[in-house]
Amino acid sequence: MSSPSPQKLKVITIMFFVAGAWGLSMGIFYFKDPNFPLTALGVINLVLGIFMGFRQMRKDNSSKIRKKEK
Repeated sequence: MSSPSPQKLKVITIMFFVAGAWGLSMGIFYFKDPNFPLTALGVINLVLGIFMGFRQMRKDNSSKIRKKEK
């Protein structure tokens, strides 16, 4: 299986961040009582977005280091 392109990773990361922020804001502020499942899913999306962003940064960084070593 080939690795996804950097542009696709950026789009997926942004989608996770937006979905996480939306889930947190809807779960905490929109409903009268805090909605735990929606808030929990928002936190999970934020964590996935952070993980994807970290993975993308490490991938870009390692390719730059390899080019400098050659």
